[in-house]
Amino acid sequence: MVIENNSGIPQSPPTAEASTRIGREQRVALLQQILSSRTFAKSTRLSQFLEFVCLRDIEGRSQEINEQQIGIHVFGRSPSYNPADDSVVRTQARLLRHRLEEYFEHECPASPLIITMPKGGYVPLFEVRETAKSKPTISISRESSALAVETASRGVAYVEEKADRPPRSRLFLLSTAVVLLLMLVAGLFVAYRSFKVAHETQGANLLWKKIFAKDRPVMIVPSDDALVLFEEFTKSSVPLDDYLSGSYLQKDLPSVPSTLSSSSWFTSHQYTSSADLNLAMRLGRIPAARDAEVETRNAHVLRIDDMKSRNVILIGGLAANPWVSLFSDRLSFEVNYDWHASQGFVRNKHPVGGETAEYRETTVDGSRHSYGVLAYLPGISGDGEALLFEGTGMAGTEAAADFPFNTAAFQAFAHRIGANSDKLPYFEVLLETTSVGGNGPEARVVTYHLIQP
Repeated sequence: MVIENNSGIPQSPPTAEASTRIGREQRVALLQQILSSRTFAKSTRLSQFLEFVCLRDIEGRSQEINEQQIGIHVFGRSPSYNPADDSVVRTQARLLRHRLEEYFEHECPASPLIITMPKGGYVPLFEVRETAKSKPTISISRESSALAVETASRGVAYVEEKADRPPRSRLFLLSTAVVLLLMLVAGLFVAYRSFKVAHETQGANLLWKKIFAKDRPVMIVPSDDALVLFEEFTKSSVPLDDYLSGSYLQKDLPSVPSTLSSSSWFTSHQYTSSADLNLAMRLGRIPAARDAEVETRNAHVLRIDDMKSRNVILIGGLAANPWVSLFSDRLSFEVNYDWHASQGFVRNKHPVGGETAEYRETTVDGSRHSYGVLAYLPGISGDGEALLFEGTGMAGTEAAADFPFNTAAFQAFAHRIGANSDKLPYFEVLLETTSVGGNGPEARVVTYHLIQP
């Protein structure tokens, strides 16, 4: 089943040197202008987010701008909260980046200064807007005009003429030649851009086209967080058979609060994480999904027959979504959770090359390493498609969720595994994301395996 493996290279986030070249008063005025704009008028929380990071930067306290501090001061989280388990800052940061782009593109397109928030961090950049470069002018002398006409018409070297002025017909031919040349160049540029965009996006577009097929319904199944809570109390995972039969609810729960002691509580409450909810919403906005029949089903009420007639998208590892176990025999990477150690991990059942047999969440020198797995493989009945987003925690799941939406990263990966305009091999890819001081940069590819159909 394993054909190939490879490694990726992490990317470094941009620096904030540009902000220091703009005066304090200018930065404060720009911030106030944005906060009082129509674009931000109804977004109180995004305004507070922007104001917090900008004021910290203006005051020279950019070292305090990280996910932990933003969560505490902007979103009211407790000082002990773990950003790896709560994605509110990362989610709102994506919205803030889009809102800033919208403001400077539509409401204030002539602003000489702009604010951006580069991916991989939360420190804002105050920058001078890049103005359109002046278009080069074309100056054509009489000698050059004659040369162009003679060369174009006869294809021979031009011998300088001494006539005072070229005939009118010659000027007309020259003008026509220049116009046709410019039209040709413009046409070639448009064709190149179209080819480039299609080439850069064909990997992700092909993935979505196969998952959101018009002739086959699609079912999105988020994780069951009520099950995760039950497993937290019992310190053990629940197999799919026990999950379907409900036999796992017969366990004694001496440490469970009285309000949760009834087994019916875990079956009647349908919870999922904010990361899963955000992913389901993003999937629903994909253009290919608009023409497909898409539904979301709670993992607890799902049945095997439901999956046989549909393409399926599963979110969460084995502990959070037992339905993933139906694909375990096809996968090398198994995402699970060690309840006694309170630690997520990925087991590599078929390590090759320099791979290890296990990848565990760790925290080293303040850096938290989490892992995610994105897998694309045949459905359980063999005639459909399945897409799995798994993670050792919320940060890992978000890494897997973001990967196919990152055009450059996913296109590079698709090219590496041999994808083309109509072919996308089945695969599973292991991703790592590292949170440093509360800031989580984009995930990197650790390794991948191809899956035989």
